[in-house]
Amino acid sequence: MARFLDQVAIVTGAAQGIGRAIATRLASEGCSVVIADLNLAAADATATEIRAAYGGRTLALPVDVIDRAAVEAMVAATLAQFGRIDILINNAGIFGNARFEEMTDEQWRRMVDVNLYSVFLVSQVVIRHWLGQQAAGAIVNLASISGIVAFTDSSHYAAAKTGVTGLTRSLAMEMGTHGIRVNAVAPGIIATEMTRRSLEAPELSGGWLRRIPQHRYGTPEEVAGVVAFLASNDASYVNGELIFIDGGGTFAWDKPSDAQR
Repeated sequence: MARFLDQVAIVTGAAQGIGRAIATRLASEGCSVVIADLNLAAADATATEIRAAYGGRTLALPVDVIDRAAVEAMVAATLAQFGRIDILINNAGIFGNARFEEMTDEQWRRMVDVNLYSVFLVSQVVIRHWLGQQAAGAIVNLASISGIVAFTDSSHYAAAKTGVTGLTRSLAMEMGTHGIRVNAVAPGIIATEMTRRSLEAPELSGGWLRRIPQHRYGTPEEVAGVVAFLASNDASYVNGELIFIDGGGTFAWDKPSDAQR
């Protein structure tokens, strides 16, 4: 299957975890992929693996997604290399725990900047290009079940991810008439490098698994499959949607204070 033949995608935070799985899935279906990440060495490694596996065109770029100049340089480099942009995946993000009463201004601002402001910034720069070229495009944002379900010690993360959902729906309304679709996915508990420490803690993991009807964690590849659908023409009439990828767990958290993500 080559749903993305001759298309170009930018995936932020694509050096590892969910972002890496998304970039790999898009490339496996014929897409040229820009691997944008702060960690250039890891981005290069991902790009090399994709080329070896699928023979596709990739470009690894070091990008700070909360720096406007860096984001504009990323878009310029993408256009110089590939001549177009068809898909944007806003995946870059961070997570951390902090009790609300102890949270510092820096902790709050950093979480909101990386998880929400970056979605605004990268989307704006790409959308301005599309509007200037009168081109259509598809954006998929990474939200989270934390925007729906309450977890302890992560109010800054929940606020940022809730903002991603609101931004997604607002952009879908504003940009739909220009042929630009904007959707989001809300992963549940996904086994990645970022979550491994928590998933290995028996006092947490047992409680989590009991609340997931499928009684297992999700994989980055399962998230990538849904993202690929939303980015493809198979979802040409899907706009402003939030799709949960959580094994059915989002609405089964009867005691949300017992669990953290």
